Parts: sequence; C-alpha cells; structure tokens
Amino acid sequence: MPAELNIFYLSTASCIEALGSERFYPRFFQLMRGLARIEQTMVFELKPDGSEAVCRLAHNQRHPHLGLKLASLYVDGPYQEDALLQELAKKVLLNGFQPVCQLILHKSLPAVYRQRFFNNADLNSKFAIMVQDEVSGNLFYINFYRAASEQAFSVTELEQLSQSVPIISALLIRQLRRQEKTITRNNNGLLLAGLSEREAQICRLIANALTSKAIARQLNIAETSVITYRRRAYQKLGINRKSELVTLLQTA
Repeated sequence: MPAELNIFYLSTASCIEALGSERFYPRFFQLMRGLARIEQTMVFELKPDGSEAVCRLAHNQRHPHLGLKLASLYVDGPYQEDALLQELAKKVLLNGFQPVCQLILHKSLPAVYRQRFFNNADLNSKFAIMVQDEVSGNLFYINFYRAASEQAFSVTELEQLSQSVPIISALLIRQLRRQEKTITRNNNGLLLAGLSEREAQICRLIANALTSKAIARQLNIAETSVITYRRRAYQKLGINRKSELVTLLQTA
C-alpha cells in the first residue's frame, strides 16, 4: 500500500473514532491538510428549496474571527446569488444522495461577490462539494478554499479531493448530526469557529463577567482547567483579551 494512502486511511480512522467529540475537528483538519493545503473551510446546511441557509462550520486557519464574519454575511442573503451553489444543488437533487463537486476560481466570479468573499479574505479558489443528507433531506454545501498566496490546486490535489468526496461529506454530516445534540444557541457561533463545547461554554461565562474561580466553581472543575480552556479558545479565535472576546460575540 502506498504511504500516502496508508496515512489517509489512518487519518480517516482517527476522525471516525473522534466523531461526536471535541477531538474531531483538529483531526479532520489534519486529514484535509494531507489532501491539499486548505486555508478556509465552510459548511452550510440548506433546505432543498433554498429557502433557508445555516452555517454549520466556519474555520479560517489564520483568522478564525474572519471565518465567522464571512459566514454570517453569506447566509444573510448572498448565498441566494451563488451560481455555483444553485448549479450543484440541481445536480445533487437529480442524482439522489450521490455527492457532486466542482472547482471554482475567483476570477470567474462576479466582481462584487469576488471582492466580498475572496479578495477581502485573501483567497483565490475553492473546491466545493454538495451532498444531500439521507436523514433530514437537507443539502450540505461544503467549501474548501485556497489562500491567494498559494498556487492553485494541483492536479494531484484535485484528484485526491475528488476521490475523497464521499468520505469527507459522510464524516462532516455525521459529526454535525451528533454535534446538534449538544449545541446550544448561545454557543453556536463559537462552535462554528472550531471551539470545543467546553471552550465555548467557558468563553460565554467569561463574557458574562465571571472570574476563573467562579467558573471553576460553577462547572465543578479546577481553576487551572478553566485557564487552559480559555487559552486554547483565545488561540483558536485569534484574540488575546476579554474585551476582544466580548466584541466578537456581539458581532457573531
């Protein structure tokens, strides 16, 4: 077995083992790094008729807060103007539950849309997947973006991504189904940024002016654990202090 294929199988098995836990997303992003150099990942869930779109994952590797901002902006209306989304949605609804995928370069997009969702985030192309969930019937629009500072997706990377579409989509949908059982409305934006449920919970309590000692008492964990969770969350969100956290939560 080729070494690259063996690594892919091991990474996939690691993701399956972590389904439903806070360990999943770090492992999933590691799996994706093995397939291609991805700068940003976005997952949107849509009604089959396109009447409603919800962001389920927004992860920008270098600027987590930017991922959340772009996702919020997109579902506020521009998703209805996304020609690629509409095209892939038609294909997947015709193909039943067989996922479809396509590469799109930013230069092929309308100028305003390109400026808002690609240029401002320093992105130049994306590999998009559309799949229909067999349980809910909803559509999942999965997007992997390349940084403008990187060269375009190589032929090898595109082949690897295309061949992995069924596995990628199945992993994400199953993770999101399990995550739904524990997500609370208040923590949703933080979880979208890749925080674990505990990290998101502690961020909310910090924003509500609770001290580390008070949080530890309320959650029945050690104060040192609170500090560790806070540090990890701040790193993922790209912030350094409570005031930045409060601002982020107000705009998420």
